[in-house]
Amino acid sequence: MVELKTQDIRGEIRDDDESIRLMDYPDSTEEIPTFDIAAYLNGEPGGRERAAAKLREISTTVGFFYLKGHGIPPDLIESVFAQSRRFHALPIETKKALPYFDVGGFKSGYQPCQEDDYQHTNVNIISSAKPNLVAKFGINREGGSGGLSMTEADRQVRVNIWPDNLPGFKETLLAYHASIESLGRRFLPLWATSLGLPSDYFDRFFATPHLTMNLLHYPPQKQIGERQYGFAPHTDNSLMTFLVQHEVPGLAVRMPSGHWRAVDVVPGTLLVNTGNLIVRWTNNQYLSTKHRVINANGVERYSIPVFFGPSSDALIEVLPTCVTPARPALYEPITYGKLREWYYSPR
Repeated sequence: MVELKTQDIRGEIRDDDESIRLMDYPDSTEEIPTFDIAAYLNGEPGGRERAAAKLREISTTVGFFYLKGHGIPPDLIESVFAQSRRFHALPIETKKALPYFDVGGFKSGYQPCQEDDYQHTNVNIISSAKPNLVAKFGINREGGSGGLSMTEADRQVRVNIWPDNLPGFKETLLAYHASIESLGRRFLPLWATSLGLPSDYFDRFFATPHLTMNLLHYPPQKQIGERQYGFAPHTDNSLMTFLVQHEVPGLAVRMPSGHWRAVDVVPGTLLVNTGNLIVRWTNNQYLSTKHRVINANGVERYSIPVFFGPSSDALIEVLPTCVTPARPALYEPITYGKLREWYYSPR
């Protein structure tokens, strides 16, 4: 069996000058598909099968889609953006009083602009990128995401630290966080059906799922180039990411042609992408699409991603429907927690 270190779940990685130019100046007009799941969520006959087929098509070709019919109230989305602007408008000293800390491999709290270390880890797909021009406040799932192996003491560990004197902040973020957990769980039967598995196949891996939610604030970037990004080119490491954007673009994704496309802000949709986990589960059948952010709009940009993945103790093995005698498993079994350790480990 091929060892993990010899098989990169992020796919081909190139950072020569031409590849960087394509990342920095997206010119693709290829379509990012729209996926409406209202019929499935409403329980219409055949809705799950049709949605699963669409999910498979997207995951084998683009790995990004605009999600319609998701059922999350627009006023909740607007409220969480209002809370994000409110938080990031606080004095820097107030925000820095909230530590950026790790609990069980999941990071919460405040990280100021240009203080990440992703340029030294497997997060970035290019070398020598500068620290990202983004500040973030992150939360994780209350009660932890360690899975069924967690002890009672593990479940009592403090996962999130909240700012003082922001009435409604915690409540709004937790309401949106819970809505994404519910939506992510509704996707599990779609993933299973798309891969020829029983609809409840993935439930056992998501006893206490990974749910990291970040309030991101991108200041305007004065110039493009010199490997400076709002968020450097990367792939996500979870099963899928649910991103809500607000008015200002800046995200670009790598399309099937190898060229990059600027992502539009489409009101009423969530932007969803697949992550490294699904590549491993499907033995390279599904994609984890590369993407980056440059905020060259001259105004501040806000976005809110929620990364959805299994419990930390979930054992990730290539799925039985993705292995044949002609195509043996490319990846060794590994827990989701260990996969996350690899992602954040030195390049």
